[in-house]
Amino acid sequence: MATIDSFDAIRSFVDAGWGDAAPVSCPLAWDNEPFTEPQPRGPAAGPDGKLIPNHWARVIISGDLWEQASIGTGEPAEERWDESGEITVIAFASVNTGSRTLRSILTAFAELCRGQDAGGIEFQDIRFDPIGAKDESGNWWGMHITINWLRRG
Repeated sequence: MATIDSFDAIRSFVDAGWGDAAPVSCPLAWDNEPFTEPQPRGPAAGPDGKLIPNHWARVIISGDLWEQASIGTGEPAEERWDESGEITVIAFASVNTGSRTLRSILTAFAELCRGQDAGGIEFQDIRFDPIGAKDESGNWWGMHITINWLRRG
């Protein structure tokens, strides 16, 4: 679990930038918040008359460690405590539509965070997992990235 300070800073940063960064419409689902998955395809149709695939992504913010990062005063509350964690972004597309658009979505999310400092959060290493998998419904196929973050206390 990430602390409320870290969660709020990351959430605000993503909410402020994702609309402009997303290469296609890709609503974000956050933990334990109401979210209605789009239909796998449509309602819009392409030039060939086929319904256009939809996309969406789930964002999970976890905190891994809150560690003392300074020595000296003897009072733990007065020391510097750094918090670290990960953002996992799982992007979904309709089954049988390929991985290219998902790679584009995940790359855009990584670019949004790469090298940024958001409200005291430093985004660090980014790992792409090239393996995709269907969801439980069988309608969606997903891929994910993991972004490490650090908040210096």
